[in-house]
Amino acid sequence: MKFTIIGCGNAGLIHAAKLYEKGHDVALLKTSITNGRFFDLIKEQGGFKALDDTSQGGGRSFLVKPVIITRDVRKAVQFADVIMVMTTTLQHEFVAELIAPYVNDGQIIALVPGYMGSLIFKKHIKKDVTYSEWETTAYNGRIVNQEYVRISFYNPRNAISVLPVDRTQQVLEVFSNSFDNTRYTRRHILESAFHNPNMIVHPIGILFSASRIEYSNGEFWMYREAFTPSVVNVIKAFDTEKNKVLQAFGCEPLNYFEAAKWRNEEDLNIDAMAVFRSFADSSNKGPSLINHRYLLEDVPMGLGLYISIAKLVETDTSIQEGIMALASALLGKNLKADARTIQYLLGKEDVGTKDVLQAIE
Repeated sequence: MKFTIIGCGNAGLIHAAKLYEKGHDVALLKTSITNGRFFDLIKEQGGFKALDDTSQGGGRSFLVKPVIITRDVRKAVQFADVIMVMTTTLQHEFVAELIAPYVNDGQIIALVPGYMGSLIFKKHIKKDVTYSEWETTAYNGRIVNQEYVRISFYNPRNAISVLPVDRTQQVLEVFSNSFDNTRYTRRHILESAFHNPNMIVHPIGILFSASRIEYSNGEFWMYREAFTPSVVNVIKAFDTEKNKVLQAFGCEPLNYFEAAKWRNEEDLNIDAMAVFRSFADSSNKGPSLINHRYLLEDVPMGLGLYISIAKLVETDTSIQEGIMALASALLGKNLKADARTIQYLLGKEDVGTKDVLQAIE
C-alpha cells in the first residue's frame, strides 16, 4: 500500500522505516520548520539510515528509501492510500486545513496520537474518509545526531480505534498487515483518547518535579525519578475518576498501570508496577525544561478534552482541573483558554452524552 507520513520528527520517521521494511511505498511530507536540517539531508540523499535496536530488530540497520520526500502537500496527499498524521495534536487544525483540498474518497487518515482529533478533520474534509486514532505510537525512538533514526522500543500490543466504528475491521486489517503489534482495537475514539498515557503521566511527572527539572540542568530522568509512591497515588486517584467516565461511554475500566503493562509487556502475568519500573529503567533522559510539550500539549489537548467530557457525566474533575491550574501557573500561561473541549470539537455549547456517542460512532 501507499502511506504518506505527515510529520518528519522522531515518531514519523520511525514508522516510515517500519512501513518501508514491510514493503510498502512511503511518502514523507514536511509541514514545519523543526528537524529541518535532517529533513533536508534526507531529501538530498534520497533516504535515511534506520537502526532497529529493539529485541526484535536485534540491532539491525537498513536504509529507508521513501518514494516521495517533499513539502508539496498536493503531491504527498494524493499519493496515499493511508495518511498518517504524526505531528503533535496541537497541529491538528493546521494539518486538517492544509490537506483538506487534496484528500480523496476512500483514503484512511490515522492520527497518532488522536485526542479525538478526527472530529477536527471531519470539519474540514468533506470526503468519504475513514479515520483511525491511536493512543500512542507502535514504536519509539529518536533521531540521533542528525545522522540516523534509532528505533529503541516497541509496544507488544498497539490498539487503535476507528471512525466510523463499522469500518473497524477493514482498517484493522490494513494496520495489522503493516505493523506486527497493531492487532487490537478500542471501542471508539473516546476510549483511545482516555487511554493515551501522556494525558496522565506527562503533566503529573512534570508538575511534581518542576523544581528538580529546573535545578538539575538537564540531568533529570522523569520515569525513574518522578513516580514515587505518593505520586503514584495521584495517578491512581486520577484513574478512579477516569474509569467512571469510560464506563459511562460503554468501555471497560482499565487503570493506567494495567494499560501500560498491556501495551509494553509480552508476559501479562508480571505485576503491572514491575513492568512500569522496568520501562522507567530503560527510558530516555528528560525533559530538561518546564516549557515542554508534556505540559504545552498534554494539558490543553488531553486534560482539557477529558475535563469537558467528564463534566457531562457529572464525574469529579478536581484533580484534573487542579493539574491544569498549576501547570498554567508554572508556565505563566492560561492553558484552559486554549483547551480542546468536546464543545469545540462538536461545534456547539449545548452538548450531551448522546451527542458525543453519535459523533464517535
